[in-house]
Amino acid sequence: MSLTARFMLLLFLPASLGLLAQIVGRGGLDQQLLALALLLICVEQARMAVVDLEQIALVKDQIYDSRLSNFHKITTSTIILELLGFYSSSISLGWGAVLVLLSQVWFNLLAGIQLQPLGKVAIQPSAISERLPVLIANGIGLILVSLWLLQVAPLSMASGLLGLVIFYIWVKYAPAVLKVK
Repeated sequence: MSLTARFMLLLFLPASLGLLAQIVGRGGLDQQLLALALLLICVEQARMAVVDLEQIALVKDQIYDSRLSNFHKITTSTIILELLGFYSSSISLGWGAVLVLLSQVWFNLLAGIQLQPLGKVAIQPSAISERLPVLIANGIGLILVSLWLLQVAPLSMASGLLGLVIFYIWVKYAPAVLKVK
């Protein structure tokens, strides 16, 4: 396990355990489902933090490009916002979820590149139009959490967010998993 992975584990693990405690805690089913959705997001974002930071380090060793410095700042600020959201969820589950989802909007609006350290071109431009499906999903997630906070059909809103998160994970990882078999 790399030093970056260990550091991200150290940062994200307590938040994950706090969310797990909310899942098995005394809250209502809607709170448990929302906490489960956030836990899945937390695990995914911890993994992505490691991937992004390690890719930044690899590309930085290959070339100098000012876009990489900007991407590093955006990635670092996103990780900080995510962690604030995950830790805030122990105080207010809904507002923590809002902060986490806003961090995703932040990243997807500002990250204008994709890193391919093993590709011919290590830094590739990435238009907003390429990230539009993820931004739409983030917007839907924000609407669901906002309605949950307003207590508009909270069980349905939490279930909807959990379904959205599971769908996102399925779309992202199913092709790789099915390819291995």
